[in-house]
Amino acid sequence: MFRNSNGLLKGKRVGFLVSRRKMRKSIFDTFMQLCGKTGIDLVEVDLDRPLEEQGPFDLIIQKITDYMAAATEGDKEAIKTIKKVEMYIKDHPEIIIIDPMESIHKVFDRTTSYQIMKECEILEEGVRVFVPNFVQFDELDYKQNLMRIEKAGVLFPMICKTVIGHGSGFCHEMALIFNKEGLQDLTQAPCVVQQFVNHDAVLFKVFVAGDKHYIVERPSIKNFYKTTTKEMKTIFFSSHDVSKPDSGSYLSELDNDDSDSKSCIGLDENLVLKLVRKLQPKLNLTMFGIDIVVEKGTGHHVVIDINYFPGYEGAPSFSVDFVKYVHDLLDESHTKERKVTSPIVLS
Repeated sequence: MFRNSNGLLKGKRVGFLVSRRKMRKSIFDTFMQLCGKTGIDLVEVDLDRPLEEQGPFDLIIQKITDYMAAATEGDKEAIKTIKKVEMYIKDHPEIIIIDPMESIHKVFDRTTSYQIMKECEILEEGVRVFVPNFVQFDELDYKQNLMRIEKAGVLFPMICKTVIGHGSGFCHEMALIFNKEGLQDLTQAPCVVQQFVNHDAVLFKVFVAGDKHYIVERPSIKNFYKTTTKEMKTIFFSSHDVSKPDSGSYLSELDNDDSDSKSCIGLDENLVLKLVRKLQPKLNLTMFGIDIVVEKGTGHHVVIDINYFPGYEGAPSFSVDFVKYVHDLLDESHTKERKVTSPIVLS
């Protein structure tokens, strides 16, 4: 065990257990290069091989929500893989895990994550931070679901999303429902419907990584008003396509009246910091993202989604900051080890 010229620990082995798609992103290429330059032995974990053969590890960074999604849908191989990872972690409690599987489950399910967010709502100087009214549909029963939205206070228009928030090929597929008739357009359950909030087609992505967070602006869905949506047909779309940095979706193009009166209210970074500090211990996560919009006319901050291990595109300092955070965790762990193993000196 030794340190480099910056005083950071060297000789530690870190397992990187994330999808190939995520590893191909340039920001993670930079992270992996920085690990090597600062003395971390970063190992890309292969789930097709026994984990014991690839260790030992001091720390594991993992995102296997694609396996979690498949396991939820009954895929036997995915279930076996999840159990294999869980057993390895259980057998090696000395390994630092980013992040624990039980914590990821909290944001894997949208209904659960919204319920947690409800406990973290903020009201400060007249500005609220809250999650819109929502309700889960367990089956496609029109009359029952109509009663459900009325009981939950979910008004039209509303967004319908899959319950599974990550890993599935369908988690970004959504529907914008404008009226009661639109509920009959739904084809899959379970799903979650969430009240739509006008926000001038601007989305703020808050990326949290360890003790840092970053705010990135993205395009979003334009405003819709009750007076003009009574006869509108349900719109099916991919949130991934609408909110890409270079998106040219028609759904993001404000109508003329809205373009002229577009709000200049931005995100209150003070409130965001308070929200992150309230949410992080509730979620017990190191890596997560919060999607926030600012409600037109009120300035209220509305959380429309929480997700695990986002892409961090648009946060250029992420790689440097996160490598430093990993080193700090390893350093802290090493200090604890030395205290435990140091001989007791009797005077």
